[in-house]
Amino acid sequence: MQHLKKGILVLLASVLLFGLAACSSSKETGGNGGKKVLTVSVEEVYKPYVESIKEGFEKENDVTVKIVEKPMFDQLEALPLDGPAGNAPDVMLAAYDRIGGLGQQGHLLEVKPSETKSFGDKEMQQVTVDGKVYGIPLVIETLVLYYNKDLLKAPPKTFNELEDLTKDKRFAFSSEKGKSTAFLAKWTDFYMSYGLMAGYGGYVFGADGTDSGDIGLNNKGAVEAVEYAEKWFSEYWPKGMQDNTSADDFIQQTFMDGKAAAVIGGPWSASNYKEAGLNYGAAKIPTLPNGKEYAPFAGGKGWVASKYTKEAELAEKWLQYAANDENAYRFYEDTNEVPANLAARKKAGEQKSELTSAVITQYETATPTPNIPEMAEVWTGAESLIFDAAAGKKSAQQSADDAVRVIKENIKEKYVK
Repeated sequence: MQHLKKGILVLLASVLLFGLAACSSSKETGGNGGKKVLTVSVEEVYKPYVESIKEGFEKENDVTVKIVEKPMFDQLEALPLDGPAGNAPDVMLAAYDRIGGLGQQGHLLEVKPSETKSFGDKEMQQVTVDGKVYGIPLVIETLVLYYNKDLLKAPPKTFNELEDLTKDKRFAFSSEKGKSTAFLAKWTDFYMSYGLMAGYGGYVFGADGTDSGDIGLNNKGAVEAVEYAEKWFSEYWPKGMQDNTSADDFIQQTFMDGKAAAVIGGPWSASNYKEAGLNYGAAKIPTLPNGKEYAPFAGGKGWVASKYTKEAELAEKWLQYAANDENAYRFYEDTNEVPANLAARKKAGEQKSELTSAVITQYETATPTPNIPEMAEVWTGAESLIFDAAAGKKSAQQSADDAVRVIKENIKEKYVK
């Protein structure tokens, strides 16, 4: 009898527990207590930032913010299929150069930002295509000069100074007589060399980056830039610098080993230098021999909303909220990525971070990366522009002419109807 009572009690307890679990499950899947849900997709590294700001948004809008972790480019590439299938998040981060194409193809929600005064023309240009705004800027990004403070008292101000450094025996490359690693830049990579070409008068897609028929990568100035790059490859740099596959590893290792005084790189390199214990500084890229400023691509990322969202009003509110003065600065505090928001950027610039100051200063001369789909043909068409000239395969003019011809042919084939 005692065993029977015990069995009944266990059975009753099990039924009770099952009922409670069912109620709990029903409550979780039953709509978050009747609240609307906004799904925000970010990479794992940005999750703490979203966690830190979502509570305020939830209270203001009586909504639940659900965070989805997914690499940014994977998320953007999945959107055209996931969106129509109902599997896409409501809002996500997007690199500026991806926004135009996704917007034109109808995958992003057009937004009417109420706080455009928070951003400059350069920032808004990067989230706008065909006069329509498809996102809210969050961060800016551009190349800068890194230098070794144990080797240089101050950052070089001109490329003439960089050339003078090649005479310093501390930076002689032992494997190749007469070659130097004083200054290194991966100019075989078009993203890295564009600032050189733009500083000499080269350009992509006209004055504002939207005219795909106007490609100035083989004009007089652009060819002069290629010839100047040739000088570095032939007179100063080890032959390995021509290898686009291994050059970056060579540059990074040489700099971290204290055998290079200065290199051109992006903000993403700083963490590696810090981890290596390098006493590095950051500054604006030196003035070119023609007296003009290096004009690298301006990039970054912004918040965008899926065209397929069922919560368009909430999604647009999130875009405004997550990039406002306070939250844009909080993003900087969490990530050290420089804010696009002007008030937040001003505050960030006052924090005495050399890298932040260098990005802000360099951004003034930077050229917004064209965000129209045709830009994909520039990346592929110009990838060997510098290499062919540096390797002696073609003259600077021929190499530039061939690159522009390939770009124009591919654009005509894929985009002109």
